Amino acid sequence: MTSPEPINGEHHIAHHLIRSARIVGEDGEESDAATVYCPLQERSTAVAECESCRRFHALHFDATARTTSVVCHAGPATPVEEGADPMRGVGGPLDPETPLVDIMTKGVICVRPDVTIDAIAALLVGHEISGVPVVDAESRPVGMVSRADVLRATQERGDTEESRRVTLQPDEIAPLDIGQGFHVYEPIKTTARDIMTPVVLQLHESASVRQAASLMAYEGVHRLAVTSDDGKLVGILSSLDVLRWFGRSCGFLIPPPARKRS
Repeated sequence: MTSPEPINGEHHIAHHLIRSARIVGEDGEESDAATVYCPLQERSTAVAECESCRRFHALHFDATARTTSVVCHAGPATPVEEGADPMRGVGGPLDPETPLVDIMTKGVICVRPDVTIDAIAALLVGHEISGVPVVDAESRPVGMVSRADVLRATQERGDTEESRRVTLQPDEIAPLDIGQGFHVYEPIKTTARDIMTPVVLQLHESASVRQAASLMAYEGVHRLAVTSDDGKLVGILSSLDVLRWFGRSCGFLIPPPARKRS
């Protein structure tokens, strides 16, 4: 590949981690949205848009960490990236103005409002996570479902689910062999829409860790949605992400979180 012309007379090669939002919809269908943070534009952008930029150089896949990065001529990358060298950023200055894009969890699993609690429970267990954001058709966060929400709904449901009466057409009755005076009922599935916390606490990806920590402490929550300029979800910031940043800044060696990857 031919490298672009030097910017201001010199090259600044940097790796920028591609963030992936895996969205699980009704009936289990899945879609993926890949974005990368551009330090020059100071915003997230689609990978396809990034590839068309004259500063774009290549895509790099790290087989050990199983992550993909954009290699470009756009200055330094974020100081701590998921799957990067755990020594990177250790003992650096404790800067409370560090942007969330540097420390947030970048591989996010999301669900649509119509996904059932059984499917959500399977995601929480399978990926060893404690909650999932709920997003609309434009990938904007509309709610948050925690492990406690799922457990509470399951306990309230018990062994049986609510049901609703179904009106059948005459040509649908015969195959079911339903006698006179009997009715057909179907179970009402409990979905993310029914149990989610509809008020989404969120901050822009350029907000500081100081703002995020203060908001989480004030509201008594353990995670925040991180959004881009257009309001789309690009990451999740958990209380553990803040603690990892604090520990690394204080000089401790803290490895990236061990998570199952899809």
